[in-house]
Amino acid sequence: MVQNDKFDEKLFDYFKNNQEIPEKITNGINNVNLQKERKKIFNFHNLKKVAVAAVSLITVSAGVVLANTTDIVSFIKNIFNDNDAVNTAVENGYVYEAPTVYTASEDTKMKITEMIMDDYTLDLNMLARLDKEIDVTGIDSINIPDMIITDDENKILYSSSSQKSIDFCNQKGIDSSYDNIKNITTNTSSSIFIRNADTNSINFLINLSASDGKFPLSKEIYVSFNTIEMTGNNKNYTISGNWNTEIKVPDKFLNRESILYKVTNCNNENVYKNSIKAEVYETGMNFEMTMYWGDYNTWHNKSEELRKKDVLSSQLIKQESSYVINENGEKFYPLQSSSSDGGYSFNTDGKLVKWETFGLTKFNMTDKLKVVLTTIDNNEIIIDLERLLSRELKISHKKFYF
Repeated sequence: MVQNDKFDEKLFDYFKNNQEIPEKITNGINNVNLQKERKKIFNFHNLKKVAVAAVSLITVSAGVVLANTTDIVSFIKNIFNDNDAVNTAVENGYVYEAPTVYTASEDTKMKITEMIMDDYTLDLNMLARLDKEIDVTGIDSINIPDMIITDDENKILYSSSSQKSIDFCNQKGIDSSYDNIKNITTNTSSSIFIRNADTNSINFLINLSASDGKFPLSKEIYVSFNTIEMTGNNKNYTISGNWNTEIKVPDKFLNRESILYKVTNCNNENVYKNSIKAEVYETGMNFEMTMYWGDYNTWHNKSEELRKKDVLSSQLIKQESSYVINENGEKFYPLQSSSSDGGYSFNTDGKLVKWETFGLTKFNMTDKLKVVLTTIDNNEIIIDLERLLSRELKISHKKFYF
């Protein structure tokens, strides 16, 4: 995966040299109607149109061509950031700027520049300085096929392959059986986003999301790999070496604690209230529930018929129009940063299991929350939640483990 294609830079290059608004921008303004609180549900193509429209309006109303581009660049990059919840965490100081320590191999230096970690998210921002003969300008795809991320307790936070995990265990002299590797490994989904690629320097983000269990309370994290593959702009690079970089985890990440919620009311009697799990952490909110939906064949056939016309309207629970709302009236929509963030399964016994990751964080949660799920018939399943008190946590902690 790559980050967005330097669209903001192209946009500003245009407006520095052109006073007239292109027809495409006018069409973008006319065709896109974006509500602020729902910006996450639009695809990247439509968001581009909105950004162009926004900058165009600023240009026209000000009578100048982007006299102060810094603030506008920040505005657009914030819109295109993959995760609003992570933005909220960063704005509240939940980020660590690592010391400038490079690890070098084969004329390529690598370092971790920033880090975010909680129970379910691990983001590592990396900077690579390459051999001067390599020009990464225009590179839009990066892959690290043999990466493994571990910690000081020999836990595996990410592994590119089962063989990589076995090799790690053998190197450390620990049990390399399937059962032990499964026990010491956090099941994660991973993405790599390019943030900037210019001349012989490339900045990229490694994003890991824990999809089964939580990340351990690691005191140190080690990132190791031997291969970097990059493509784009009719160029292909494969760089081989031996990079081993590490970072000491700061106390604010070690002292993290997710907040659990209990259900107090639900307007749908088909929802199994004991199945509802809700947990808020520094970069998001996990939600899960099970309910009896109805006859499998009836609803499966209805969904398939709608799918032929519109995929989004065929969802039994519509992800893009479901949200959680806090006591301040703020709505937080599904993050949709990765495939593990949300979805549902509908089984032949008529039961539906729904899971979702919302953009609510510990920084904007309240004691009471309301989850609103919109169904295929545009009805709403409303679930009222209340923060668990300290004395309730010991009883409920194991039940709420995701």
